[in-house]
Amino acid sequence: MNYQDKTRLDEAAPDVFIEQFENGFAYGTDAVELASYVSFKKGAKGAELGTGTGIIPILICTDKENKRYPEKIYAFEIQEKYALLSASNVKRNGLEDIIEVICADMKNASRIMGEKGIFSELDFVFSNPPYMKMDSGFLNETEDKLIARHEAAATIFDVCEAASRLLRHGGDFFAVYRPDRLCDLMCAMRESSLEPKDMVFISGRTGADPKLVLVKAKKGAASGNKIHCKALR
Repeated sequence: MNYQDKTRLDEAAPDVFIEQFENGFAYGTDAVELASYVSFKKGAKGAELGTGTGIIPILICTDKENKRYPEKIYAFEIQEKYALLSASNVKRNGLEDIIEVICADMKNASRIMGEKGIFSELDFVFSNPPYMKMDSGFLNETEDKLIARHEAAATIFDVCEAASRLLRHGGDFFAVYRPDRLCDLMCAMRESSLEPKDMVFISGRTGADPKLVLVKAKKGAASGNKIHCKALR
């Protein structure tokens, strides 16, 4: 293991431990907020597009307060070292029977699920996608950070299309994104037959401009959207 692959163990929630690469892409507030935002009925089946360390499905499945119990979550991750790390985190938290990590490009997710006999049948899909276009931001990063932060491996249109192909009619898609790219997200959702139904703007403190936006969309639904605001402090 070289220096870049050194890891640390963090307690993400009481009795929930996540191993992360010290110099790699680490989870942040956006992942925690999305995990709290995702909703589904007991026994539902879902998928994540771009799991990273596995933090979001792990937080969902260990949420003792809301007692959410999915039957299965398929977590897709294109980068092999993160897929291995997230699978290790899943096992560390005793969730290997619920969360299945799949090392694959999310653009191939529907084909892979079809091979499992699951064709556009999932109840929910969620994603914390790359926020930045390839022509913006600081690009002189390690490959794993570049893929996580920029649309190097998948655009927001790719993410929404992949989600739509996995979902049943009436299934829900949840995403966290940057407010300054909200128009791109809305266009990508509608192009993929995902109709935005709920939106939460999140700011760091009361009165400050929002830094994140959570969006829930429903496949094949009619138009109509509720908007909320939330301050972290």
